[in-house]
Amino acid sequence: MKKFLIFVLLIVALFTTDIEMIKQPRQQFLEKSIAMLSESTKVQRPTAAARARTRIDQQIQLTDKQAAHLDEELANDLTMKKFFQQYCIEREMSLYFFTDKLENICDIIESAMQRTGSL
Repeated sequence: MKKFLIFVLLIVALFTTDIEMIKQPRQQFLEKSIAMLSESTKVQRPTAAARARTRIDQQIQLTDKQAAHLDEELANDLTMKKFFQQYCIEREMSLYFFTDKLENICDIIESAMQRTGSL
């Protein structure tokens, strides 16, 4: 326990000192560590909205107005959840999508949300 306490005090002293010999290598080490961590987080998986939009484009033929409306509704996961709640769960009437097309869109959105765990 004594050794651990001494080790912790030594680490704290190294990170809080303003001695130039220690400060410069410490700063470089921290910058490299942060750069490495930020690079590892750059691998981003597609969002549920992006997945759904891609699958809808592949499977359903849309008019220009429908595509523009769907782009707005699937801009991000939050707006997609609102769209899903409003038109798929509560079954409100949509001005752009009807019957089979709306059901297919709802199925695609639901599967995308399940895959990404955002349902």
